[in-house]
Amino acid sequence: MTPETRFLHPGDAAFPARLLELAKPPVRLAVAGEMTAAPTFAVVGTRKPTVDSFAFARDLARAVVEHGGIVASGGAVGIDAAAHEGALEAGGVTWVVAATGRDEVFPRENAPLFERVLERGGVMIWPFEDGKKADPRTFFARNGVLVALADAVVIVQAGVPSGTLNAARWARRLGRPVWAICAPPWVPGFLGCASVVELGARPLVSLGGWLRAVGLAPRRRSNATRTSTSTSTSTSTSTSTSTSTSTPTLNLGPEELAILETLSLTKAQHVDEIAAKSGLSAQGVATALLTLALEDVLVESPEGQFRLASTR
Repeated sequence: MTPETRFLHPGDAAFPARLLELAKPPVRLAVAGEMTAAPTFAVVGTRKPTVDSFAFARDLARAVVEHGGIVASGGAVGIDAAAHEGALEAGGVTWVVAATGRDEVFPRENAPLFERVLERGGVMIWPFEDGKKADPRTFFARNGVLVALADAVVIVQAGVPSGTLNAARWARRLGRPVWAICAPPWVPGFLGCASVVELGARPLVSLGGWLRAVGLAPRRRSNATRTSTSTSTSTSTSTSTSTSTSTPTLNLGPEELAILETLSLTKAQHVDEIAAKSGLSAQGVATALLTLALEDVLVESPEGQFRLASTR
């Protein structure tokens, strides 16, 4: 059953306190659904993402709700829709901050998505009066509301120019951390991400590392794999010897997992040796090693060789 819409004004007890950080908070907020308290992340990006970016936005949203967080976005096609869909697929909560009044639907093609958001316990938020249609000014004002409601902002893909960069400006103004996915500088569809990183945003290079950085996952989880051997001598005296290896439970791709298979706790190896054993290209090894280093699961020696980090 679709929840009833409540109308909230600044000064109401239920009006989100974070919106009062805006120089001009919405004079009226229409809300359908229950805005519960939990770590909230605004996931934003282009309306024309690459296939990989769309998939990553969905994966990130799933991971957020699986770790007890809330995914907020603007309901647009592209990255916004991927974020909402990912949260719903994981059975979690997502908030849609619309760029219109309550009696308008934008974009039209996402109307079924908005219905599912409400049916599955999510929230629709309209920061404008009834009858207000989407235009550039409402998009920018909507971004302010979206960012104000969030603990942090993740930009999955943004080119230049891009309305997503307006969300980054709101985040700087409101003091919200910004994370961005970067790509090689010759890929124009990510130049907006690179620009916000140059201005102080943090690059998001690993989903597992990001989850820990924002407090949604433990810094380190071990004992995923453990083998032990023991020997005993007599009933009165016994000795045991055990060896164990642990692989952290992380969100790693096939390249990182292939490299983990080649590493040990004791013997450091050069990149060329790792590439030969894993069958990956030198570029693939370099990228995967960076991810694993940020995940805190390997150590680099002064000579540029790598081994597994000891379990803590």
